[in-house]
Amino acid sequence: MRSGCFFLVLAMIAAAAGADGAVPILYTTDLLHPHMDPDDHFDIATLFGMPEFDIRGVVFDLGPIGKDRPGIVALRQMLHLTGKEVPFATGLLECLSSPDDTGRDQPEETQRGVELILRTLEASSKPMVVFTTGSLRDVAAALNRNGDLCRAKISRLYINAGHAGGDYEYNVDLDPHAYVRVLNSGLPIYLVPCFGPDGYESYWKFTHREVLDKAPVAIQNFFVYALIQADPTQRDPLKALAEPLSETLREEIWGQERNMWCTGALLHAAGRTSETFSFKEMEVRVEASGRTTLTSSGIGRPMKVFHVDKPGEYRAEMLAVLKEALATFNR
Repeated sequence: MRSGCFFLVLAMIAAAAGADGAVPILYTTDLLHPHMDPDDHFDIATLFGMPEFDIRGVVFDLGPIGKDRPGIVALRQMLHLTGKEVPFATGLLECLSSPDDTGRDQPEETQRGVELILRTLEASSKPMVVFTTGSLRDVAAALNRNGDLCRAKISRLYINAGHAGGDYEYNVDLDPHAYVRVLNSGLPIYLVPCFGPDGYESYWKFTHREVLDKAPVAIQNFFVYALIQADPTQRDPLKALAEPLSETLREEIWGQERNMWCTGALLHAAGRTSETFSFKEMEVRVEASGRTTLTSSGIGRPMKVFHVDKPGEYRAEMLAVLKEALATFNR
């Protein structure tokens, strides 16, 4: 797709997206500060930068590695930049003990994420999108507590995790029982493998300069704050968004590469079309370990699986989507 036509389509979509046509979405993320991988910061900025989304809630998927470091700082910066009010909560800290575990035996202060999921679904007048990055711990616990509600109110469940070729993958290993539970749930799953053979993977990458060089100054500062792992007790995260950016720091950060996985799924969740990827109707075989393989033998679970149709153009489209999402913060 030529870039001029692509951005014309984006402008038409943005103009047409009103409150009635907005996509209600609940977002779960392993966004941390200090970060483990700042691709999550680019994802949440893309989420908030897409005008199609009506963001109903954000759940911080923590687990053992996320204790005391949820990315609330980054979310508050996003809320400040957009003027939005979005409820958020932190989730369970321990991995599920089995696929049927409700997580109720974990400490009371860790229950807020599951409670927010169920409360948001219950309050929605229509089925909504649930978009997951990281593990599926809180979603699986919510499903185990009220499966009927989840089946009635989740229109699409995007799972950005897994390896389509049967190898182990980081997000799955965060909580294998949760992954197995959700993939076997029968929910309308849109599986987005991080890696896999034959085009069944969402991975792409860019250099920070490609995305940030022309981005609004506040957005540049948002990412710099995350990337240098600034201490919010020493440097106010909201004031930092308006501070001058040193050329030395800019040059140090702008040349770094960033690995990405969720951009295409966000594009699809927003209701936009793409010529470079699609979701194929596939069967997915899920092992008890969480390993997944694609099959057509009738022994797998039917679901839609992310596939790159035009490898030569995929990265360019993802880059254009990300840059356009960040550009909206100027408006």
